[in-house]
Amino acid sequence: MATINDAYKSIADVNLWLKIRGGDDMSLADMPSIIPLRWPYFRDSWEFIKPDLIQSMSKTPNPDFLNQQIEDFSKYIESQRTSAARLNPFQDASTFFRFYAIFDNVQIQAINLTNQETEIMESEVARINAFSKNNFVIAKRNIIEYRDRVADTSGLSDPDYNKAFNKSSIPAQINATIVEANFLLTLESTIKTVDFILANLFAVDTAIDPFALARANANNPDVNIGQYVSGKLVKINYGESLESLATRYLGDPNKWIDIAIANGLKPPYIDEVGVRIPLLSNGSSNQINLAGTDINGNLNIDKLYINQPVFLQSNSQVVVDQRTIISLREVPVSGEIILELDGDRNMDIYKTSENAYIRVFAPNTINSSFYVLIPSQDPLPDDRADEVPWFLAKSAEDEKRAKIDLAIDDSGDLTFTTNGDVKLSYGIDNAIQAIKLKIVTELGSLRYHPTFGLVNVIGTRNSNIDDIRELLTQSVLSQVEADSRFDRVEDLAVDYLVNNQTGQGVGAMAISMSVRLAGGTQVIPISFTVNNS
Repeated sequence: MATINDAYKSIADVNLWLKIRGGDDMSLADMPSIIPLRWPYFRDSWEFIKPDLIQSMSKTPNPDFLNQQIEDFSKYIESQRTSAARLNPFQDASTFFRFYAIFDNVQIQAINLTNQETEIMESEVARINAFSKNNFVIAKRNIIEYRDRVADTSGLSDPDYNKAFNKSSIPAQINATIVEANFLLTLESTIKTVDFILANLFAVDTAIDPFALARANANNPDVNIGQYVSGKLVKINYGESLESLATRYLGDPNKWIDIAIANGLKPPYIDEVGVRIPLLSNGSSNQINLAGTDINGNLNIDKLYINQPVFLQSNSQVVVDQRTIISLREVPVSGEIILELDGDRNMDIYKTSENAYIRVFAPNTINSSFYVLIPSQDPLPDDRADEVPWFLAKSAEDEKRAKIDLAIDDSGDLTFTTNGDVKLSYGIDNAIQAIKLKIVTELGSLRYHPTFGLVNVIGTRNSNIDDIRELLTQSVLSQVEADSRFDRVEDLAVDYLVNNQTGQGVGAMAISMSVRLAGGTQVIPISFTVNNS
């Protein structure tokens, strides 16, 4: 069970990690190891420190609490100055917890650190910089455990929360004051911060398709979410509704249905409690066995499906282990269910003698343990950073900027090397191929790329030659300007072809142009004809 020391150390670690990443000023609360060395500083300089703290109260989230802390700390300093014990009161760790707000508002940059304190700070920064996902998981567990204990002892616990997580509530031992309320607020705020860090730095690979993940979470691969251009993954807070989530991210509680559709949700939409299913026998390798029915005679198989997340725990394995069902089968006659799970083959740590169980949630629901897709009409950012392949390493800059595609011939078929491999098109060849494709593709013929291709002028009356010329000119220019491989069109001529013998038009336009590649001076001459009849 986490102690108050564990909880506050975890808070300090998380805050210090954020400040290092953001380049923010550090406070003494971020470096608890330094505080015992600072007793002479506070003892001799409190009357000079106090006015600065009072002035900064309006900038703090809870000025009333800081004001109370300043008053209590003033009395504490005075009592320690006159104490006959002559001991360093900051050696008592409870002083840090008792006056956390004071230390959190004294900036390290505002005091002159000794060599010893500087070494401590540098060591702490190095330790925090090496943090992994597991460090944040442990920090979150410490804070949650102590938050629950404080909530219980001060009579501020939530019966629904206790029921959802099988917690046994205990009678309140003290009457909650502003100190306990603010302490819980600090703990809860840090838990949300850790959730954000885990969600954004460790849990989501940028290569994951958020729509695919949403469909997998919802166990509904056929859900139609094509009306949304993009989306982002977030976590719903415990006790939050879809309406609240829609208000927070979409600005309208009535748009909760958009979130439900995007994630394939069905009533009750949110399931925080789930169902607890005990293991029928000890786990083995990557397998666990479950009974065919629960204590009420309901089929357990109806609660399970392939790719479903499950959460394993036991009396000895108290940290939740999330796995995914990769295989599911029933044993004939007995109805026993055998699950194969992803991850390490260490299911033998889950034993029936230690009350091992899995927790599953209703299909097509979400909760605070999973990611939720928030749909958006905003286009996805194009921030891909491509590496230059080895075969272009010594090429000119303009050739490096040209893309790498599969090479195709004039009929649109793939071409192959002498070794039978698919041939690539890159450098100058790629730029020429790109122009060809733009020319031979009719504008609007590609469903997902409606702006790609040359305008169709077939059927346009020959009496409107100037209009045809203008259409083609603008169409060619727009295609080149939209492609990052090209810098600009150096020159462009669109001429109506005439039969030299009859002097009559032949129903075609001759186009000649020169295109400069981006990042260099090379110019590609291109000429082609376009029929208008």
